[in-house]
This record gives sequence, C-alpha cells and structure tokens, in this order.
Amino acid sequence: MKETPFELVKRDGRREEYDRTKLARSLVRAGVAPDMIAGILDSVAPNPDQDTGSLRANVDAELECWHPNAARRYATTRSLTARGSEQAGYGWVCVNPETVSRLGLTPGDTVWLSDSGTPAPFSVESHEDVEQGQVWLNPREMAAMDVREGMKLAASSIYLETAVPPEEPQAIGRAAATTAWSLNGMAGPR
Repeated sequence: MKETPFELVKRDGRREEYDRTKLARSLVRAGVAPDMIAGILDSVAPNPDQDTGSLRANVDAELECWHPNAARRYATTRSLTARGSEQAGYGWVCVNPETVSRLGLTPGDTVWLSDSGTPAPFSVESHEDVEQGQVWLNPREMAAMDVREGMKLAASSIYLETAVPPEEPQAIGRAAATTAWSLNGMAGPR
C-alpha cells in the first residue's frame, strides 16, 4: 500500500511534505544500524500536520528503548549546510547559538564535521549572524577538505567513524551500531 503524502510543520512554521527517506538518512547519519531503521520508521510514523520537533522526540524515545547509544548519537547529530566565511578562523567554525545548543555544545567545545570522509574536529564559536542549519568554515579549510559551498555536512558532538555506504549493508554487520556517514546533499529533519 502506498503512503498518502502529507505535510510536517517545520520549526520556523514552514510546511514540508513528509519524506520517509529523509528521516532514514538522518538515522543513517547518526549511526543507527541499517537493520533497525525500517522498524523505527514504522514505529514513529508521523501524523499529518505533526511538527518536526515532536517527530524527532518520538524517534528519540523509540531509539532510547532499543538502543540508548544510537539515541545519544541521533540526538547530537545535525545536518548543516557549509558556507565559507573569513569570520571562521582556521580550526574553528561559526554556528548559530540555537544549533550549538541542539548539538549539546557550548562555545569552545569540539564539533565533528564530515561530508563522506573521516570526521574533522573543529572548535565551535557561537555566532548570531549564522543562519539556522548553516555552518561557517574558513574558505581555505573548505578547499583543503574538498567541501564546496552549500554542501551538506553531518555535525556531531560525538566522534562518528565513517563506514561503507548504506547501499552495501551486508558489509556493515555489527560495526554499524557505532559508525555513521553523511550523505552529501541530504538533510535530516529540523
């Protein structure tokens, strides 16, 4: 049976069509084992007009029941859009204060950023001018990391190793419970 499309309400009040694959990608980025994802998606199927914050809370609760470590990773992983800015010093990133809080960080803490390679550590600077969902990086550092303007990065307060892509789940096995990778251009729920 095909799902009937409906909309979720974003934090800023915008409405967006619910996309089950988008939620699945956010679970993958947080290191949730591929064999757990379908069950979680079925358990937390949202209602029309549900807000994304309550959907995230439902996912958190479901993960906490079955895999507390995955719940912590999910709660502390966000998808951020890379922007180049000279205001970000080398080794530092600028992030919106609310995003810093949602990552469970305070200014000066370490955030781990990854596009598809090994996560890189950066010190966090809270900056009001940074838009929600963005991270400002030093342009030279972006070039060295091969990160392009507008690229989606997984940001986490917990170090997440990268692993084989999700298209090859048989190669992942038990290691998937402690690994994560980001998917370029794919954003998770906000």
